[in-house]
Amino acid sequence: MTNTSTSRISKLLSLMLRHRPDEFGLEIDAYGYAPLDQVVQGVQERYAEVPEAEIVALVKDPEQYRFELNGFGIRALYGHSFFVDMDGEPMDPPPERLYMGTTRSTAQRVAREGISPGDRYYVHLSLTREAAESHSHQRDTPCVVEILAAKAHDEGCRFFARGAVVLTEEIPASCIGPTHGSQQKPLGVAEMPAASGTSYGRKPRFSPR
Repeated sequence: MTNTSTSRISKLLSLMLRHRPDEFGLEIDAYGYAPLDQVVQGVQERYAEVPEAEIVALVKDPEQYRFELNGFGIRALYGHSFFVDMDGEPMDPPPERLYMGTTRSTAQRVAREGISPGDRYYVHLSLTREAAESHSHQRDTPCVVEILAAKAHDEGCRFFARGAVVLTEEIPASCIGPTHGSQQKPLGVAEMPAASGTSYGRKPRFSPR
């Protein structure tokens, strides 16, 4: 094990594979994969002491759910700032419910307008309420919106499992469940005021090759 922390390597991999592959000369395919040797070279340009074996061990660690390594190369599973196609089969059926950590104001908006990726490409959801709470940006009590995933699936929504995250194109307002953390008791859709939708993520800086 080198003196470079696992968290630093992980953050660098996220930068390389989610946001700035062009800065590191990575040849990203349509599904977000980059050749392992190019990624190793990019890491070693910052941390020369980190061997390939340590990078591979980090990516294959069953406790991490951010990256994937297989015969196609290495990729980030979610969180991209540029468009990647969804490969593999969608979840069929998906869980009965999924969850999204958010703020009270955003929860009020999506209850009426549904969830769209905005200037990103996919809506990111969590498998458990506890996981979603960790992504809530509400400063006091975490705010979590329940997603009626089974109903959304019946209405034509596709869900793709990506590690601990589930991706989908959009969620209609009819499939937004109660919100937890916005008051002492969960709020249903009918109790929410109208608003204008939501946006998640940033515009892409890079187009995959």
